Amino acid sequence: MVTLGDIIRARRRIAPHLPPSALAASPELGENIWLKLENANITASFKIRGALNAILSLSAEERSRGIIAASSGNHAGAVAYAAQLTGAAAQILMPKTTPKKKVDRVRRYGAQALLYGDNYDEAETEALRRARAGGSWISPYNDPRVIAGAGTIGVEIARQLPDVQRVLAPVSGGGLIAGVATAVKALDPAIEVIGVNARSTPAMYNAFHDAKLPQVWETLADALSGEIEAGSITLPICRRYLDDMVLVSEEQMAAAMRFMLETQGCVVEGGGAVAVAAVMHDVVPRDGRATVVVVSGGNVDLAVLRTLL
Repeated sequence: MVTLGDIIRARRRIAPHLPPSALAASPELGENIWLKLENANITASFKIRGALNAILSLSAEERSRGIIAASSGNHAGAVAYAAQLTGAAAQILMPKTTPKKKVDRVRRYGAQALLYGDNYDEAETEALRRARAGGSWISPYNDPRVIAGAGTIGVEIARQLPDVQRVLAPVSGGGLIAGVATAVKALDPAIEVIGVNARSTPAMYNAFHDAKLPQVWETLADALSGEIEAGSITLPICRRYLDDMVLVSEEQMAAAMRFMLETQGCVVEGGGAVAVAAVMHDVVPRDGRATVVVVSGGNVDLAVLRTLL
């Protein structure tokens, strides 16, 4: 399990390279609602936190083997940046359907982006095979160092809004919500933590509610796509700390993306907007409680944005 101590050490490790992200009030969204703008980070995603903490934690010998990762986009860009920062070579397996903007970002940071498979699960299977043959594997979520890095968001929220009562965050494999929940529950067990899945990417919802909703690969929430690795450490953490898991639709995600652009001046991807969508459409009630909504990423192709608008 990941502890608050692990998260505080992660914050110290990544602090020289990554300042705290902004916490912005959103009166247009509702009374006492705040947005944690992870889309404004370098690489435009919260993923930089976990990737930096994991790669900075490696020994020189481990980094010399090269980094191997799999990602539908945001983890890939974060790993590529962190590898470049530490002088490590990185090879990242990405589904053929990955938005071009995310592939280009990986290559711009000097990593090798290999398009493989029709979905995330196929890309991850191949990446794990390559990692077993040699290389340092950095999971996008099933890694205590990655979870601790994501948990630094929870520590920042507690410092920026000491009276916080509820936190919402997007969920894919659970690295983000596991880290955030570990941090805020350690600081105040009364804080409610709610994870949000897209209906098209219901892996954690299924695990949490013992449901069997299907995975749909054609979705605005491409960053949240994929099943959860068997034995992932995120599952027991989420079952221990999460108060609920909820779902939003494609239409609700699209409305949230438009809302963020129009009222906040932020480009937000579908997966990054699911928690906003949950509040906008009263999946989680707007009851005046001090609520922080994590906006997890802003990498979206221009073609998708044109269609959306």
